[in-house]
Amino acid sequence: MRQLMQTSNRLRIGLFGIGLDTYWPQFAGLQARLNGYLGKVAAKLKRPGVQVVNLGLVDTPEKALAAGHKFRQADWVTGPR
Repeated sequence: MRQLMQTSNRLRIGLFGIGLDTYWPQFAGLQARLNGYLGKVAAKLKRPGVQVVNLGLVDTPEKALAAGHKFRQADWVTGPR
């Protein structure tokens, strides 16, 4: 049995952007622009006592599945709430 201890009561925010990978070649600069917006949102959320878990752009079903796993893993870094 795995035992985890909570070492922090920090607020953890999960963040990701959405898109469709087939658009990137069709619209020059769109992916970079969306990543830039995502970075701005992450910066606005950042403050003392807050951890932003930013997974970047999720633009395929495979990345969506992986994002779910990564968010669950991030929730267990300091233990369940």
